[in-house]
Amino acid sequence: MKSATNLILFKIVYGMSLAGVSIGYPWLGGVGLIVFLIWHAKTSVHAKADFILAGVAILLGTLVDTINIQTGVLVYHEAWPSAAIAPLWIMVLWANLALLMNGALRWLQGRYLMAAAIGALVGPLGYMLGVKLGTASYASDRLDFVLTTGVSWMIALPLLLLIAERLRQRQAP
Repeated sequence: MKSATNLILFKIVYGMSLAGVSIGYPWLGGVGLIVFLIWHAKTSVHAKADFILAGVAILLGTLVDTINIQTGVLVYHEAWPSAAIAPLWIMVLWANLALLMNGALRWLQGRYLMAAAIGALVGPLGYMLGVKLGTASYASDRLDFVLTTGVSWMIALPLLLLIAERLRQRQAP
C-alpha cells in the first residue's frame, strides 16, 4: 500500500507542478512536494536516505536540464531564477522523482539495464507532456530533443537508483 501511495503522491506533485507552470503559479508543485515530504518523513523507514537522495537528484537534475537549455534542446517557461539554468520548478520535479527510488521504483534497483531502457523511453515522454501543457518549448528539432533527453535519462535513472540503494544500505540498522 505504501508503494501505491508513494506513486500517487508523486503523480499529484508532478501534475501540480506542470499545471502550476501552465497557469502561472510555478510554486504550486513546491507546495505539493512539501506535503509529500511530510508524508514521507512520517511513513518511510528510509526517510533520511531519501532526503539526501532528493538533494542529489536536485543537483543531477539541475545539471541535466541546464545542459538541455545550454545546448539548445529546450526552453523552459517560468524560468526562475534565470533562463540560463534549470528553473526551480524543474528542481522540484527531480526531488519528487527521488522519493520514488526507495518506494514505488525500488523493484528497479539492481536492474540497471532495464532502468536505462525505461529512462530512455520515459524521460523524453515526460518532457513532451510538459511541452504539450505549455511549460517548455522545443528549441531544436525533435530528433535532437529525443536523443538528448533519452540519453540523459538513460544515465540519470539508473544512477539515482544505485545511489538510493547505497544510501538505504548505509542507513540500515
